[in-house]
Amino acid sequence: MEQKLTVTHLIDWQPILLRCVQTHTLPTYPGDLKADLLAHAGLSNHAKGEQAYQIAVEIARLTTCCDPEIVYWFARLITLLDSPSA
Repeated sequence: MEQKLTVTHLIDWQPILLRCVQTHTLPTYPGDLKADLLAHAGLSNHAKGEQAYQIAVEIARLTTCCDPEIVYWFARLITLLDSPSA
């Protein structure tokens, strides 16, 4: 059976990143980053969307934990949602 893949790897993340503003030393997102990322990726109601966001935050905590880094890791993680199960 062929699994239908979505196009999350083709999402343009620039609109989210452009909203990040430089404050003190690290850029921050002025709104609800989690809600906006999930909505932007079309994952607001996806069972794994919330989990992908939380993992992105945990990975980001290992380094800068700034909002652009969370966006980066979230974008990388949701591509796994497209991957067929092994």
